[in-house]
Amino acid sequence: MEYEIVTLEEKIAVGVSARTNNASPDMGAVIGGLWNRFYNEGIWASIPGKITKKAMGIYTEYAGDENEDYTVVVACETADEPEQKEYAVFRIPAGRYAKFVIHGDMVQAVAAAWQEIWQMNLPRSFQCDFEEYQDNAMENAEIHIYVGLAEEGRYNMESRCGLLCSECTYREQMGCTGCVQIDKPFWGQACPVKSCCETKAHGHCGQCEDFPCDLLNGFAYDKKQGDNGKRIQNCKGWCSNTL
Repeated sequence: MEYEIVTLEEKIAVGVSARTNNASPDMGAVIGGLWNRFYNEGIWASIPGKITKKAMGIYTEYAGDENEDYTVVVACETADEPEQKEYAVFRIPAGRYAKFVIHGDMVQAVAAAWQEIWQMNLPRSFQCDFEEYQDNAMENAEIHIYVGLAEEGRYNMESRCGLLCSECTYREQMGCTGCVQIDKPFWGQACPVKSCCETKAHGHCGQCEDFPCDLLNGFAYDKKQGDNGKRIQNCKGWCSNTL
């Protein structure tokens, strides 16, 4: 999935909330129930100071990562916190987010997008993520998904092509310290991707104007040794962290 890195100011969101877990059998019912309450019980209509008519699905207060408990909020953005105490009020923190734009069914397209996002190696902060629904076209909606990213400098480049050397099963066995630190890979005399990157004086492939080139794509999507483009997403993440 394609995305862009954006920097957002703090947002105030007001609505209804619940605690759940992606592995919970009633997760769908919990989130669906919030959306039902938000619209069918008149909550959206009664919230004062709405900035736009766009509804938001917010995921925050993570106990850890996407595999642990979190708070889900169905809300809208407001200019200020309302005086009424019956509303749940959350502040979406300012910072860097990976922004995804998707189109399709409001339920199915969003669910499919999150399945892909969970498989990506984004440097996530697990502080706050949210969806912003641009319209009410149930079957062909435009939805913007914002995934909170960790602070710059927290994640380090591990290879030229985007592979995560820390996840390599051969690293300890072969005494490999990663292709950034060695002259040639343990499995051969040279790696064409490594050589190309270093000849151009790039730290990793994501810094190249030809990224992602045919050579890198050939490695990333190789049927036997490829990772279905995972390393390409890693390079994008490293670029977003200016490493």
